[in-house]
Amino acid sequence: MMTLAKLLAQIDVPCQDERIIAGISDDSRMVKQDWLFLARKGIYDNGEQYVSEALAKGAVVLWEQKPRQDCYECCDMTKAQTVLLRVFYRDPCRHLHVIGVTGTNGKTSISHLLAQMLAAVNKKMMVIGTGHIRYEDQDIAIDNTTPSASMLAYYFHLAQEIGCFGVIMEVSSHAIDQNRIGLLRFDEIIYTNIASDHLDYHITRTHYQYTKLKLRNYLKRTGIIIVNHDDSSLHPLYSFHDRKIVTIGQGQAHLQLSHCEGKPSGSSFQLQQDAYTIPLLGFHNIMNTAQCLVVLARLHVSLAKRQEIAAQLHSVSGRMEFHEWANRYIVIDYAHTASSLQTLLHTISEIKEKRMIVICGCGGDRDHSKRTKMAEVAMNYGDKVIFTSDNPRSEHPADILKDMTVLLEGGYEVFENRFYAIKYAVKIAQEHDIIVIAGKGDETFQLMNERKYPFSDRECVRQVLKDVKL
Repeated sequence: MMTLAKLLAQIDVPCQDERIIAGISDDSRMVKQDWLFLARKGIYDNGEQYVSEALAKGAVVLWEQKPRQDCYECCDMTKAQTVLLRVFYRDPCRHLHVIGVTGTNGKTSISHLLAQMLAAVNKKMMVIGTGHIRYEDQDIAIDNTTPSASMLAYYFHLAQEIGCFGVIMEVSSHAIDQNRIGLLRFDEIIYTNIASDHLDYHITRTHYQYTKLKLRNYLKRTGIIIVNHDDSSLHPLYSFHDRKIVTIGQGQAHLQLSHCEGKPSGSSFQLQQDAYTIPLLGFHNIMNTAQCLVVLARLHVSLAKRQEIAAQLHSVSGRMEFHEWANRYIVIDYAHTASSLQTLLHTISEIKEKRMIVICGCGGDRDHSKRTKMAEVAMNYGDKVIFTSDNPRSEHPADILKDMTVLLEGGYEVFENRFYAIKYAVKIAQEHDIIVIAGKGDETFQLMNERKYPFSDRECVRQVLKDVKL
């Protein structure tokens, strides 16, 4: 337990209040009686607008703006937050096995696979990632891939209290750049790949790559970095942490992948000389599984057990999620970058029997440069291509679709309404065709005009299939 006076003394803020502080957060929705609310200036929001809400809940407020009689002041909230969280929660990773997963694509898939594998050897894990924090029977919705520093500190502390073996966490480039992970240290850091993404924030690919590579600085003394060697964008890591890096790839890597084969029922491969079979499609899932197997080996799980676990894996919801219907197939996937869409469509192209019908769009208020690239990928692989809305946010869907198709000469369809795009695809699908619906995965909303509206590709498919007549 810690008093407010003792806590604020750590950042040289005068205070005589001896009440016991129960928690710290920069999210007014989380604070309760006797919590400390950090009213920070954000990228989109200003903490000042939430001060009244926090005070009404009985919280104490610390902020960095003009003086107020009902708030304590601090001149550098970023620095203060790190100090306060470190003092209040001590070392939140000390008694936890922490696995960080970063990269442009594959973070959620690897986190999901790791959670399955570790559950199979009775390792209780908390999983923090795109849209969710999951532990035991809890599934808590979050807005970002990686939560704020105060939320991370709180949930890492909770993971210790409820007896978790560790935490699996997706780490976004935004979180690294904004120092949300300042308190964390990792036993393993898995790098999936680096392609172009989030250039609306990072401006250049070089800065995006540089930011991703900075995660290496958050490794525990005994930790290792597991790298997809086949992605040359990750090779600069080797000059930083040669002795702490394990590379996996089809070339001259520490652990070689070979005999990779795919079929509709799944994939098989060898990692070094050890053979594995997984019920997952695509080379990207082979690489994902191989990186996860390194973690199991470090935890002294036997080869026989690793092989058994790999054979029983299942795909993450909304990631290459297959639905069969009247000798036709529908695939729902989260792919929302040019590189992830290409990986998805290439995988499907290798198993399709007839046509591939591709539905995709691009999010609003994000990197405009990827719009034509994604459209070109869809056109290169799709036998029939339908462009539609994704999460338009503050942009008009028509403007986004115009950006996507400006360099194309035809041979595609456009539906602003995503529901009607899916309905049209189902209507024209013939036996043994595969419909690929990309971009949203298992999201249950659509962002339009700064509001969330209920929308699920999966539920949309179910509704359409009820009405379809063959």
